[in-house]
Amino acid sequence: MDAIYRPRVARAVALVAAAYLLYYLFWRATTTLNPTALVFSVIFLLAEAQGVMDHLLFTLMCWDIDRKSPFGPIAPARVDVFVPTYNEPLDVLEATLTGCVGISYPHVTYVLDDGRRPEVAALAERLGCRYLTRGDNQHAKAGNINAALGRTDGEFIVVLDADMVPQPDYLDKTLGYFVDEKVALVQLPQEFYNLDSVQHVSTMRDSGAWHEQQLFYRVIQPGKNRWNAAFWCGSPSVVRRAALESIGGVATESLTEDLLTTIRLHRRGWRTVYHDEVLAIGIAPQTLEAFSVQRRRWAQGTMQVLRSRDNPLLGRGLTLPQRLNYFASMVTYFDALQKLVYILVPSVILVSGMLPLRVNAVDFALHWIPYAALGMATNFALGRGRFALWPVERYNVLKMFTFIGAMTALVWPKGLRFRVTPKQFQGDMRSRDRRWVIPHAVALAVTTAAITLGLFTTVRHLPQATGQRDIVLLAIPWALVIAGMLAAAIVGVVKRLYQRGAYRFPAQFPAQIAVDDERITAIARDMSRYGVGLSVTVCVPVGSIAPVTLFLPDGPLTVEAEVVHRHRHAAGDQSLGLRFRALTDDDARRIVSYLYVTLPRAATRGVPVPAFQPVALPMGRAGSLPATAVGD
Repeated sequence: MDAIYRPRVARAVALVAAAYLLYYLFWRATTTLNPTALVFSVIFLLAEAQGVMDHLLFTLMCWDIDRKSPFGPIAPARVDVFVPTYNEPLDVLEATLTGCVGISYPHVTYVLDDGRRPEVAALAERLGCRYLTRGDNQHAKAGNINAALGRTDGEFIVVLDADMVPQPDYLDKTLGYFVDEKVALVQLPQEFYNLDSVQHVSTMRDSGAWHEQQLFYRVIQPGKNRWNAAFWCGSPSVVRRAALESIGGVATESLTEDLLTTIRLHRRGWRTVYHDEVLAIGIAPQTLEAFSVQRRRWAQGTMQVLRSRDNPLLGRGLTLPQRLNYFASMVTYFDALQKLVYILVPSVILVSGMLPLRVNAVDFALHWIPYAALGMATNFALGRGRFALWPVERYNVLKMFTFIGAMTALVWPKGLRFRVTPKQFQGDMRSRDRRWVIPHAVALAVTTAAITLGLFTTVRHLPQATGQRDIVLLAIPWALVIAGMLAAAIVGVVKRLYQRGAYRFPAQFPAQIAVDDERITAIARDMSRYGVGLSVTVCVPVGSIAPVTLFLPDGPLTVEAEVVHRHRHAAGDQSLGLRFRALTDDDARRIVSYLYVTLPRAATRGVPVPAFQPVALPMGRAGSLPATAVGD
């Protein structure tokens, strides 16, 4: 399978597919249109034509993902780190600022607080950051950054969302691109630590867990880099101040200020670079509501750009590949209309008897099967292992109605406002999430009813021609596939549980818990900012309050904790859930650094977690644990 990912093989597959898809589209347009149901027939053809266009644009973007930009030493530079925030939870912001303070290159970290919260000011002071706010929230995040530009003087600006924790070598790995004086921006991939989010595949919770944005950040953006068309995603990034000032600051006319700003930079002759290495890690939208709020904002912002004078297809200053790359990133939202057509066509056939084709089933199958197979092969080949067919289709279904609703901004852009993506869930999130799949449930009910009608009544009224009868019969398995996709999307949302407000990081290191003046050997299995899960071989009562020593990579950490949960396993050992009690500032800093910097670096970059081996770990009542359980 890996052979198909080789550049020459992948490109050959894409070219063969492109040639056949164009032939298929010509054949469909000239041979198969049904004059007795012309509007229905043309709509179906246009949906397939959009698929061919998507294939060609995907091939352009992903043709070469290995293009490297010049990188070299630059003179010592002043760097400002901007962390815009509005209403994010304090512990989320604390993790980000802890990572910012830990960046090894000399810099100044600024907290840009549009929430004007005294507790955020206190947090910034405690961590050694500078606190900035303003009198109003005009233009949301873009206005917040622009206001800070006038009050700072760094030559380069790191922009990090309030949940995006950077690694210590963040600037060491990115500043060197600015040796090219035309480089305005370095964008990095977004990666996420909460592998139980709605956009992660639940069966792949490991260091290689697949998430819905992976194809974009690990294939499409690197491919755009080849055409000088990689665009700003806001965070994580590094921006040249002079470049921003040359276009009047961050664009404020769109909810997707980063996309619009990049278009203006490219029009002024600036270059952008995509650095394909995870150097910061954040929070993926945990719930379907958060996921949909974020995607709707992106779609609405794109519609605003399309109807503006900055539409990349119009005006001067962009190369043809840049225009096509921007067009590809914008037209992707219209795929929701194509998906809706594919969902409705079999139901229309089964309910009304109208046929979108005038061709016998065998002839259609002989043309359509290579069309589908070659298109899928291209997605796998150019996707370089990041394309996952069923998850991609499931997320496309989940986003469909959100994008269709956002398209109203193309004709009616008034009244749109910037909504921050929720970083934590509150209240009854299951019921709130379920509201977002009501349209999908309606579509499933319509499809199910159409299948039932097709099985019990439509068959009696099939057209007399055998070829047309077969087309109708093909609609039933097609509708069954659609029903399966809709059901899978709905079930995936309905069955989700939200139990913790703070993510528990998988971790394994030695620990001790002291109960009744005896030290009990334990192994930490997971940990959050607020507690830790331990495995022990003796009974520790729920409600016990005891000192717990965690042997972290940088040395032992002893904190007081309460046992709030206990589960006894068949093998005799027990799992304990402990909640930390009073933590000092230094304790909190060490825990946050371990969870949000050390562990993510190990998971995303293959850097081993340093092992701390206790010289003489007292065993107390617990006896000896297996040697393989001690240390990382």
